[in-house]
Amino acid sequence: MPSINSDAHTYLVPEDGLEEVLRGWSSKAQLYAALAGIEDDWADVRWSPLEIRQRANRVLYAELVKLLNAWPKRMTDWTNALPAASRQMRRMSLNPDPGTDWVTSAVRHGWPPDGFVVNERSRVPDQVMATTLKWTIDQIEKIRKDALKVEKESLKNAAKQEINALISVGQQRVLQSSEGTRPTGQDIRALRRSGAPWTQLATVAEFLSGVDRSNLMDFARRHLLPDNDVRWRLFHLGTLGVLLKSLRGNGWTLTSERPLSGTASRGPCYIATSPEGEAWDIWFEASGIWEYYGASSPYSDLMAGAFEGTADPVGADLAIIREGVAAHLFECKFGGASEVRRKGYHQVTTYVTEAVENLTPKAQGFVVGPDNVIMQSAKIVLDNSPINVVGPRHLADFLPTSLPTDSSRHT
Repeated sequence: MPSINSDAHTYLVPEDGLEEVLRGWSSKAQLYAALAGIEDDWADVRWSPLEIRQRANRVLYAELVKLLNAWPKRMTDWTNALPAASRQMRRMSLNPDPGTDWVTSAVRHGWPPDGFVVNERSRVPDQVMATTLKWTIDQIEKIRKDALKVEKESLKNAAKQEINALISVGQQRVLQSSEGTRPTGQDIRALRRSGAPWTQLATVAEFLSGVDRSNLMDFARRHLLPDNDVRWRLFHLGTLGVLLKSLRGNGWTLTSERPLSGTASRGPCYIATSPEGEAWDIWFEASGIWEYYGASSPYSDLMAGAFEGTADPVGADLAIIREGVAAHLFECKFGGASEVRRKGYHQVTTYVTEAVENLTPKAQGFVVGPDNVIMQSAKIVLDNSPINVVGPRHLADFLPTSLPTDSSRHT
C-alpha cells in the first residue's frame, strides 16, 4: 500500500461533488459499497465493501496509535485503578468450597450436611469506567484487526505493549461481566475528572465516538482521502456528484433508481428529468448499457470472434444517456498529465465510437482529470462527435439547462 503521506494525494478530488453524492446517504456501509462498485480499468482488482472498510480503519488506526502511545503498558495499571465495592452472593454447593457457612449449612441440611451454603464476595467496578473501558477495548480490537489486514508489517508492533495490556484487562473477570457501552458526553467528562488512566481513556473514547457519529463527508475526508488507493475512487464518486449538482442547479429533477454498488442490479442509478420533461438515464459504471438497452457491444463481439469464450463489454465510468437520442460518456482519470491524456483519450474515443455505432445516433465524450492537472478545458470534434478534456470545476459549463442532442450546439 502506498504511504498515506505520499505526494500523489496532492491531486484534487472535487469535494463539493463528493458532498453532493453523500448528503442523501445515512451510513458508511453505503459509502463502502459505492467505492467497491467502481471498476479498476488498469488492474484486474475488485474490492469488496469489507476491503474498503479495512482501508479506512488502517488510516484510523494510524491516528489511534498516536493516542495509545501514552497509555499504561501493564494490565494491573488498569485493574488496580478500577474502584470497586464488594458484593456478597450466596450459593448452594455439593462440596464444602471456600467461604462455606457451616452453621447455616448444618441448620438447613443437617449434620453432616448433604449440601453446603457458600458465601462469596465479588468486586463490582464503577459502572461507567467498566462499560466505557470495555466498549473502547472492543472498538480498538476491531479497528486494529482491519488495519493489520491491509498493512501488517508496519503496524503489528505499533503501541504493542499498550494494546496487549488492554486485551489482557478485557479478558479479566472484572470486565467480562460488563457490557461495553458507548459513553455519553457526561460519561466522558466524569472520566476526565478521575485521574490517570481514565483521563487517557476519556480522550480515546471521545475520539472513537466522534468517528462513529461523524457525517459521511467528514469521515471520507479524514479516513479515506489520505489513502491513495481509495482516493481515485473518491475522485470518480465526486465527479458524479459534480454532474448531479450541475443538473439539479439547472432545474433538473433527479430520481435515485438503485444503490451505487458493484453488487446491485445493473441499470441506471438515476433518472434525470429536464425542465422540458425529457428523461435521461445516469449511469455509474456504464458497462451494463449494452445489455440494458438490448444493443450489441462491438468490443464483446470482436473478442468473442478472436478468443474462446465471451468478453465482458467495456463502458465509461459515468454516462448520461437518452435511448435512441444521444449519449454523454465520461472517463474519470485521477493522476498526472500522462495518465489523464493518453489513457483517457484512448478510452473515451472508444466509448464514443461504440455508442454511435450501435447505441445512439450522437455521442460526445469527456476525459475528466483533476483540476490542478487540467488547467483549462479543450475540445476537438472527431467525425461529428465532440471529445472534451475538462476538470470537474469546469464540467458544469458543458451541461446547459437541456443536454444537447446536436453536436453543433457544443462550441
